Amino acid sequence: MTRLLYDRIGAMEMQKKKILLIDDNEIVRLMFSNVFWLHGLDDKYALTTVGNMREAFVFIENPATKPDIIFTGLVMPFEKDGKIETSAEAGFSLLKRLKETPATQAIRVIVFSGYNEDEYRTQALELGAEMYLKKGENMPQDIIDIIRSFDNS
Repeated sequence: MTRLLYDRIGAMEMQKKKILLIDDNEIVRLMFSNVFWLHGLDDKYALTTVGNMREAFVFIENPATKPDIIFTGLVMPFEKDGKIETSAEAGFSLLKRLKETPATQAIRVIVFSGYNEDEYRTQALELGAEMYLKKGENMPQDIIDIIRSFDNS
């Protein structure tokens, strides 16, 4: 009986759309998780949060955990020439890799950043992001609205 219950719970979890949040800021990850839970989105969606690209690709490249939707910060740490650097290059590199790989091209990607410069927004959208959000007060509600809009698409 217990095994049957676990099998049903597992099957229900597999039916949920998967959302992956990538951001190096733990406060942003916690805020996203709390907003997600408070609005009851955990009934329809399975949320995973990670702090860097290396962790993200563990989920992205696994067919069982590959997300349907990715929310990602643009400026994050990445390794270059043996050093850790922080720049928008990390977010742009992620977008390019996702959109150039046939197995991940269909993943919906929403980019958010503290930078409101048109060049960042333009480049993110040209590389395949569906939206570019400015981090700020409205971001939690924007996230909820975006996730709910996916139900209608």
